[in-house]
Amino acid sequence: MKNISAEMAAANAAARDRGLVPRQFILVEARERSTGLPFLRGFWTGDDVITIGVPDRNTGIIVNREFFGSMNLNISPIARVSDLTIQTVTVDLSQIATAVQEIAREYDLRLAKADIYEAALDPDTRLVAGNPEIVFMGEINGNPIETPAVGNDGSIELELNSDAISMLTRTNPRKSSYEGQKRRSGDEWGLYASTLSSWNVPWGQKRDSVANRLQNSQANK
Repeated sequence: MKNISAEMAAANAAARDRGLVPRQFILVEARERSTGLPFLRGFWTGDDVITIGVPDRNTGIIVNREFFGSMNLNISPIARVSDLTIQTVTVDLSQIATAVQEIAREYDLRLAKADIYEAALDPDTRLVAGNPEIVFMGEINGNPIETPAVGNDGSIELELNSDAISMLTRTNPRKSSYEGQKRRSGDEWGLYASTLSSWNVPWGQKRDSVANRLQNSQANK
């Protein structure tokens, strides 16, 4: 069960009588090509540039981030599943917007982290009702920008794979590699090679007996 803020809960409860004005946010963490340092750029489905507090993906602490509006932001539906299926979300952005052009062309978006948030505006004041809630954590897959030929239309589409699930299903070759084991904790596999090479273990002998012989041989050295 997901916990939401009191402001968001109140907006949802009053939606039947007052209506609901949903808004979506996306925060992208690209990298500077020369230094590799992170560069944050946010967009939302509103009209203006706003600074608002959102939960940090690593700590959950609310931090203020800037989000650019009027970017023709369109986020595909986010499937809510209970298994380890890696979900994919597509995000379309205006190709002619300066803020989008900057992050797409001047910064490295390969495997950049991208988080999606949702919030609601007050129907009367049009102010955001509480801090946006994080609904998707992902990383960008592939090259998001296509430069069109003269007279044709181009597009910027971010394809996001679910970050949390992909990390759970990702293999780590260092856990099974012999060279990786040696770097982690020394050559444990070859530690008793000289002793075991002289053994003649008959078929059917219990493993406990082999372990006892190994311990005794090391104790007598």
